Amino acid sequence: MVALACASLGACGAQAPADPGTPVATSALPHPKPGLWSWTSGVTGAKRLCLSGQTLSVLDARPGCPVVRQVVMRDGSYIVEARCAGGPVSHLYARASGDFDQAFSTDVTVGDVSDHANYAYLGACPAGQKPDDQP
Repeated sequence: MVALACASLGACGAQAPADPGTPVATSALPHPKPGLWSWTSGVTGAKRLCLSGQTLSVLDARPGCPVVRQVVMRDGSYIVEARCAGGPVSHLYARASGDFDQAFSTDVTVGDVSDHANYAYLGACPAGQKPDDQP
């Protein structure tokens, strides 16, 4: 009876299959709300960015690094992975999650270097400040 319950409920130590994600078009990747954002990175510190509303730069394709996985997960996060031919970096991984109008985070791995960054919307960009979509 216990074995039947475990099998039917997927419990008793069994793990659910990993979420492979649903393929998503590049145009459907997140576009943060245009405006001034606070950006805090574990690697490079903190600064303010005036974002234009374009796709997050960490999710952009890189020359020589074709995208091998571009998905949206059940939890609403987006993942982009790429493999690079030649050069010092062979693998790129980026995950973005949160509310792209208020606050979100990214986890990025380029080769052997990983970083976590948090973004928080502050309001409109100051008059005359041009968008800088590169953190």
